[in-house]
Amino acid sequence: MRTASESSRKLSIIGVTAGYDKADVLKNVNVEAKPGQVTCILGANGAGKSTLIRTILGLNRARKGEIYFGGDAIARMPTHRIAALGIATVPEGNRVLPKMTVSENLKVGGLLIRDNARVAARMEELFETFPRLKERSGQLAGTLSGGERSMLSIARGLMTDPELIVFDEPSLGLSPLFVSEVFAIVKRLKAAGLSILLVEQNVRQTLRVADYGYVLVQGQVMAEGDSETLMQNPELHRAYFGVH
Repeated sequence: MRTASESSRKLSIIGVTAGYDKADVLKNVNVEAKPGQVTCILGANGAGKSTLIRTILGLNRARKGEIYFGGDAIARMPTHRIAALGIATVPEGNRVLPKMTVSENLKVGGLLIRDNARVAARMEELFETFPRLKERSGQLAGTLSGGERSMLSIARGLMTDPELIVFDEPSLGLSPLFVSEVFAIVKRLKAAGLSILLVEQNVRQTLRVADYGYVLVQGQVMAEGDSETLMQNPELHRAYFGVH
């Protein structure tokens, strides 16, 4: 896994407006995700979080503004080129390929790697990080527990050894025990120096691991600050997120 010094590219979202058909969902959004840090995007359902992720990954085109990853302008790049630059995602809902084994799922995550020996070596590295997946390497992904599917989804996203990994609602649909386990994994990845963009609704858990955060409300950044500043804003919690 890369160290913080090796992950030197910053994600910069500058004045981005994006949406669907004639409707703008994101309106002049500015976000920065610094190398080696956990940057969180907080917001209720419908705030524009999913649209922001889709726009970063090239699945939705920015109508205005720019997105830079280091020196590369990526707002109008195809998704496969963005992935090749070192941005990976862990999709919402612990999505795995249920009729494939754990090992086969990981190989799918490494499709951009042309060297089979490198794919095998990367799988072994991830099995060391996630020993439970090694125990179940030949098991069909659809038979795993919710927490194990989360681990597999995260490991698959890490197969290309990305510089930045985008987590889309990793706690969604998980029991409290598995939610704690997922956030523990995020902490471990942060300690290893990986740059993380964490998109979530779970305010308390997210701010415990994040360095800096942004709050999206109706497609606009309503507040930003370091995690301590946002944690101490009870009005923000009550107004937009309720109690977590």
